[in-house]
Amino acid sequence: MPYDQLDAMSKARSILDDAEVIHQSRRPLRWIANWAGNVATSGILDISYMEDDGYFGWKYKIRLFLWKTFYPIYSKYGTHYKLNWDLSGPGWDDYDDNGVPYWEQWHWDFVDEDTGDAFKVIKYGE
Repeated sequence: MPYDQLDAMSKARSILDDAEVIHQSRRPLRWIANWAGNVATSGILDISYMEDDGYFGWKYKIRLFLWKTFYPIYSKYGTHYKLNWDLSGPGWDDYDDNGVPYWEQWHWDFVDEDTGDAFKVIKYGE
């Protein structure tokens, strides 16, 4: 079946099939370490959301404690994946065949003077 006809779960599975699996411990310890990695990951996501909101209260401190406690366990004993992708071919650099960077090929319709952000107006149906 072609790659573009696969559902999202099959695409994720096919990406992991190309990865090198690095087990850093034996089974029972690895299972516990992978669970600790899940706890640590949810903790760091909560921390980043709280930092964006400017909240540094007791919930922030608890999530930070979870991250500092459980992530070292995962990083030492958990399962890691190394993707073996060749990124040296065409399409992986920032330049086209003529050596022009892709960001210089666009003509921006509007540039915000305060932030410097550039916008392209897209007209659908033309």
